[in-house]
Amino acid sequence: MIISLSVVATAVQAQQIKMPKLGKELTSREIVEYLASDALQGRLGGTKGDTLASDFIYAQMKKLGLNPVKQEFTVKRGNVATFNVYGKVEGSTGKYIVIGAHYDHLGLGGKEIGSRRPDTVAVHNGADDNASGVAGMLYLAKHYSKGNLEHGFIFVAFGAEERGIVGSKHFAENIDPKKVVAMVNFDMIGNLRNNAITLGGTGTAKEMDDIIYWAEKENWNALKITRSAQGHGPSDHTSFYAKNIPVFYITTGATEDYHTPDDDSYKIKFGGIDSVANFVKCLVNQIQKYPQGLTFTDTGSPEASPMRGGFKVSLGLMPDVTGQVENGLRADMVVKGKPAHKAGMKNGDVIVQVNDIKIKDIEVYMKALGTLKKGDLVKVKVLRGAEEIVLNVQL
Repeated sequence: MIISLSVVATAVQAQQIKMPKLGKELTSREIVEYLASDALQGRLGGTKGDTLASDFIYAQMKKLGLNPVKQEFTVKRGNVATFNVYGKVEGSTGKYIVIGAHYDHLGLGGKEIGSRRPDTVAVHNGADDNASGVAGMLYLAKHYSKGNLEHGFIFVAFGAEERGIVGSKHFAENIDPKKVVAMVNFDMIGNLRNNAITLGGTGTAKEMDDIIYWAEKENWNALKITRSAQGHGPSDHTSFYAKNIPVFYITTGATEDYHTPDDDSYKIKFGGIDSVANFVKCLVNQIQKYPQGLTFTDTGSPEASPMRGGFKVSLGLMPDVTGQVENGLRADMVVKGKPAHKAGMKNGDVIVQVNDIKIKDIEVYMKALGTLKKGDLVKVKVLRGAEEIVLNVQL
C-alpha cells in the first residue's frame, strides 16, 4: 500500500505530543525515546512528526547556546518541504568540523518509502536509524559548546536522508568547502555489539591513519574498529565527500530490525551510544591538532563503497559490517524473495567467494558486487557451519 503524506500527518495530529522538559540536560535515552516515540509517527520528511522532531532538535541546540537555524528545502519527490537544523560554535581558525546525523525516518512505511515490510502499515519509529545518531551528535554538541577551540563546529541534523540524502546535499551545496576541515557522520550507533564499530572514510585524508591511531590511544583502545577507506556510502557523509571534504562515517551496523516497525527504543543500547560518541570525541580532538586542515584523498568510485547503495545489483542480504568473521563476510540477514534467498542462502552463512574473487571482508565483497550486472548467474561459495556450499545466484 502506498502511504500518502496526508494520512501520516493526520495520524500525528490525532495524538497529544509532549516534548521532554528542557530545563535539564537530556540523556541519550531521553533523546532517542522522544524522537522514536509513536507520537512522532516515524518522522517521515514533510509530516507533522518530522516538524516536531526538527523543533525538538532546534530546542536542544538553542539550550546549548548554538544559535540554531532551521534551513528549509524541498524534496522534489512528493514536493514536500522539510528542514536541516544546525548550530555553530566558533573557533580561532575560521574553519569548521561538521558533525552530522539525519533525523528523518520512514513514517508508516509502504512500498515507495523504503520499508523492508512494504505491505505493513505501521509506525516505523527509527530508534537506531537514526534517533541514535542524533543523540550522538547532540552529545558532542554539549561537550564542545563551551568553545575555546582551534576549529569551530557545525552541528547539523539532516532531513530527508531516507529520500536520497536530500538534506545533506542541500546543506553541502550551501557551504564553502574550503572552510570545512572534515565531516563526521553518525548513522545507526544504537546497537554496539562486542564493542565493535565500522569507521568509514579512513582513506579520505592523508592524515587519517595518525588521527585514528592517537584517537584509539586516547580512548584506551576501548572499541574494536573495522576500517573502510571509502568516502562514498549510503548516508549523508557522501554529500561532503563529493565536495572533496574528508569524512568519517560511524555505525554499529544494521540489525534485523532495520527499516521495519521493530526498530524501537527499548532495543537500543544507550550506553553504547555514549561509548561511540566518546570515541568520536577522541577523533575530533586529534583533528583539532591540524590547524591548517587535512589533505583530501580521493578513494575511488562509488562502486567500491563498503556501505549500502551505489550498485547496479544486489544479492539481497544485510552483511555484517562490524567484521565479526575473519576471512569471510557473514550474511546477518538474507531478504526473503531476493536473489540470495532464492538460491538457498541462509542467515548466518559466511560468504567466502563470489565467482573467482575470494572474500576476506566487506570491502572485497563490495568490490566484487561492483563487477556484477543484472542478469548474471553468480557462483557464491558460503560456509554454513563446517560445510562448504556453492550457490548459483541469479541476479
